[in-house]
Amino acid sequence: MKAETKKILSLSVLILYYLLTRLWNMSGTMNEYFDYDEGTYLMIARLINHGVLPYRDVFAVHPPLYYYLLALWLRLFGDSYVVGRLLSVFLGLLAVLVAYFVGRELHDWKTGVLFSAVVVMDPIMVHMNGLVFHETTIELFTLLSLYHFVRYVKLRNRKDALWSLFWTGVGSTSKFTIIPYAVALYVVLVLLVDLETESYLERLGRLLLNRVQVFLVLAAYGIMSLLIVDTILIYPSDGLRRLFILPGVHRIGLVGHIISAGIFLIIWGFLTLYVFRVSYLRKLVRSLHLVLKNLKTALQYLLVFLLPKVLIEGALGLGVSRDYLNQTYLAQSSRYAPLAGVFDLLANLFEKFGAEKPDFVVFYLPLIFMFTLLLFYFSRGEKLREPSVMGPLFITSFVTYLLLFPIIPNMRFLYPMVLTAYLAFFESILERLEGRKLVALVFAAVLVFGAADYGMVCSYREGKLLIPWAGHSKDLRDDLSMYIGGMNLTGTFLSVNPFNAYYLNLRIDPYYLDTFGIVYMGNSSRLWEAINESDYLLFSTWMYAIGRESKVFEETFGKLKEHAVVNGSLLYAESYGKGDVIELFRNSENRSHAVGFSSFSGKLQLWVNGSEVAYIYPSIGNVSYTWRTVVERKPSGGYELVYYSSDGDSIIGHLKLDEDSLTLSFPVEVNLTVEFKERVVFLRDGKLVKNGTPGDFTAFYSGGSFSVESNGTVKRITPSGITVQCIGVRIKG
Repeated sequence: MKAETKKILSLSVLILYYLLTRLWNMSGTMNEYFDYDEGTYLMIARLINHGVLPYRDVFAVHPPLYYYLLALWLRLFGDSYVVGRLLSVFLGLLAVLVAYFVGRELHDWKTGVLFSAVVVMDPIMVHMNGLVFHETTIELFTLLSLYHFVRYVKLRNRKDALWSLFWTGVGSTSKFTIIPYAVALYVVLVLLVDLETESYLERLGRLLLNRVQVFLVLAAYGIMSLLIVDTILIYPSDGLRRLFILPGVHRIGLVGHIISAGIFLIIWGFLTLYVFRVSYLRKLVRSLHLVLKNLKTALQYLLVFLLPKVLIEGALGLGVSRDYLNQTYLAQSSRYAPLAGVFDLLANLFEKFGAEKPDFVVFYLPLIFMFTLLLFYFSRGEKLREPSVMGPLFITSFVTYLLLFPIIPNMRFLYPMVLTAYLAFFESILERLEGRKLVALVFAAVLVFGAADYGMVCSYREGKLLIPWAGHSKDLRDDLSMYIGGMNLTGTFLSVNPFNAYYLNLRIDPYYLDTFGIVYMGNSSRLWEAINESDYLLFSTWMYAIGRESKVFEETFGKLKEHAVVNGSLLYAESYGKGDVIELFRNSENRSHAVGFSSFSGKLQLWVNGSEVAYIYPSIGNVSYTWRTVVERKPSGGYELVYYSSDGDSIIGHLKLDEDSLTLSFPVEVNLTVEFKERVVFLRDGKLVKNGTPGDFTAFYSGGSFSVESNGTVKRITPSGITVQCIGVRIKG
């Protein structure tokens, strides 16, 4: 078979694989754990098409390019989340083709196919390319930049250096996570201007990408371990134990941990200087002198990078609002800390394996695969080729992303650096890309990457992995859409998750679209302004998930839920036993309720005096109705309550809410269980309630008490719950 035929066939297979993994069930899947950002970007794009602009009318935390690109795409092809996702699929496909040309430019068409295959099969991009996320634009612009960078290093045509910086500048107008790559690229290109500084850069690459570094890092960890243990033995202190950690094994969770990270880097630096007998001071001074000598070129490079930023961000950002820089750059500078990235990356891997959660390591598989291969080659004593083209750029990207810039070490934020790592890897093993060695490499990669992609496309979307998946997100939204339409609800909605507002086509106050951004940037008071101006409050799965991860959000959204239950009026709530939930409250009542309720975790959620205290669900025989619960307010003012069991059976109840009581009734006798969040004491006439006693009692818990009236009998009592056989109960706060 001719080389041209092999190339076309290989690329065709990769494109088919790409489309299959990105388009698989795209229109039928929603996952509220991940679609908050999708909803934000889609809603901003929709608002742009209606003349409502980000930064001026909408609080927006990213540069403008992607917002306007998405708005144009939706205007041309239709305003829906599927169309929005297809933009990412299209840009990702372009990225695959560019990746081929990058690899071909690095060596030959085989390298191009292999590099594009890694881009196609990388689990993180299998995930990202099918969502309305910025990451696909960053992928594309980084690859365009890398194409011209490789050409420049090989051909030394100044235009390629300028184009490389230009595409990086364009990418930075989409999302700032490309900026560390831009800084690394700029530094490398400036040093490549002079032959002497280029030689220093090459020596640095040989020094840091040497196999000896594996042992130096291990030695540094050994010395650091000894230092920590001896220090604690001499100065035993709980405070010192908390601050003096082994970075990479322990997360950088406190400001003081940065000191430990710095000590480790100093130890590693001294070991490197000692082992390799490095003399660096004169070279640093000489490099600075040569850079100043070529200052005109350095400034030209800088201006080319800044040109698209000035044009795009100047017109669509600063030209729209003076608050642009604060919203996009300044307000986000505190999200992470320098020096922590590389250590938290390692700690995260160890933590996931230690917690028996390997599912979360899927996005790191390509890097683990490459590192494992390199160790295998080292163990055989094989000498690898020096990555003279990509090595320096990978090293500087590594430093900027994981040590200098406050970038969260999440693979989707690190992807430009990851792409340089892939290319440096391929460059170092070019001699093994022939014959049986190539076949073995491809076979191993297909097994590893293929299994990971199957997991992301199938197992993940079926909710079988530990990676959060809210499989009922679309069902919940469709059900609520029918309720809103049937009740003809009009007014302004505050949706904590913007995707709900986008999908349900709700009217919102544009400025408060991004509740996460507003709260995270310390503007919670502005959120309460929106609450007071809104007619309806819409909560769902994401709000509770983010609350479990952050005390700031737990406190803010917890108060918001309390406000809705106590001062508002529940209109609709639906939840599943696995945690998926959606709730709609009217925000127009001025009175407060002693007793409130909603649907949560497939049960009726009970609130008393402003606190969530218990969950209520029925059972008949051995069947518990806890798989799904729907609460719906009827035009008459009463509520219909429908409980579902896992086998599809249902039982309908009715709720009536007074100022200080809640009445729940069923058409048949049920075993009604009330589960508390803590230990509770049940008393009747001053005595402990026992099995077989009448179902009238008072429940006492640490936060207060409430009384229960029923015509039934107590069947079962536990330290945190009670079951009453009855056809209804009245709960009074």
